[in-house]
Amino acid sequence: MEVGNKSNRSPLDRVLGRLDDLDEVNLGILVQRLARERKLLETVFDVIRDGVLVLDDKGFLTYSNQQGRTLVGLKDNNSEKINIRKVAPEIARALGMERAQDPSYPEVVMREMQITYPETRQLRLYAVPIERSDQKDEALNKAGLAVVMTDVTEELDDFNAKIESEKVSSIMDLAAGVAHELGNPLNSINIHLQLLQRNLEFLDNENAKAKKSLHSCIKEVQRLDGIISHFLKAIRPTDPDFKKINLLHIVEETVRLREKELHAKKISVSMEAGVREPMIYADAEQIKQVLFNVIGNALDAVGESSVIRVVTGIDDNYVFAKIVDQGTGIKKEDISRVFEPYFTTKKSGHGIGMMIVHRIMRDHGGEVGIDSKEGSGTIVSLNFPRKSIRRTLLESTESNDSN
Repeated sequence: MEVGNKSNRSPLDRVLGRLDDLDEVNLGILVQRLARERKLLETVFDVIRDGVLVLDDKGFLTYSNQQGRTLVGLKDNNSEKINIRKVAPEIARALGMERAQDPSYPEVVMREMQITYPETRQLRLYAVPIERSDQKDEALNKAGLAVVMTDVTEELDDFNAKIESEKVSSIMDLAAGVAHELGNPLNSINIHLQLLQRNLEFLDNENAKAKKSLHSCIKEVQRLDGIISHFLKAIRPTDPDFKKINLLHIVEETVRLREKELHAKKISVSMEAGVREPMIYADAEQIKQVLFNVIGNALDAVGESSVIRVVTGIDDNYVFAKIVDQGTGIKKEDISRVFEPYFTTKKSGHGIGMMIVHRIMRDHGGEVGIDSKEGSGTIVSLNFPRKSIRRTLLESTESNDSN
């Protein structure tokens, strides 16, 4: 047993275990080597364009690279033993640091968010827990959090230009898939219409067959309409028609649209409204599309007789809706790809649903957050700014003109 324990020890543990056997000269050489290796690693991390923060279980900063310090507004000589809640409260709130010790805290967190300090930037956050190797109790195993921050401000600024340059090839790929998908239902429609035409001549005697054929036609037409609808929304995004709307009403309308699917799987939707009228400035139809896709994903992730929770409310900066399921969850290696075009983990998925969600939320000045733990479920947070994005743009323009 003792030999096995030694073999499981880390290289650093084995080195530290031999310190008593080292003389002064060899100890000095070892310290110099460790210092050089640390300097090398710090140099490598400092040239990375992504910001890296390492937090302990209390939220204190234990390591940060140069880009990480720049993004949160820290000076080089003032970057240790500082709590993330104090130096970057927006990031701390997005990471859910106030519930980091909660056993239900998600395994991985991804956020797209805007920060206002030290300057207004758009960030993509990806955070994973750091676990202690010597603890078997999962509740005590959380040693901290590793956070990777990508500045996507410029990426979002020229997003439309990239879309235009890539649209031709994307449309060709989509068109090929759509053409293939349209073939089967169209053939089926054609065959059943021919049968229906023949049966109409003997309607009195063949009434049942005629109804069955008509039902098949309607079903295939609906399938065809769904394929075309997703295709058009993916390649022809429209500018939002901003109006003051009640988010709760939009949620209720969307749930009604999914009523047949929910009933078929015996899934209930629990509506938890923090306020009676969570008002937002948005395009009602586009927000309905966002909720339709997110609730649809939750519906696919859970089993029969499950409950999907939809929580709405208001905080200091946002009107929010959270769609909570206790389904299969998202793998660590997949969560960073959720918004990528054509990426899907579903056998019959087209991979553009969350891409549409991301685009619409961005056009509304909102944020999408995903908290997930494989095997436990997923929370999708939709945050809408309390002030109209159009009004914000007008105020910004007026301010620039006055200067």
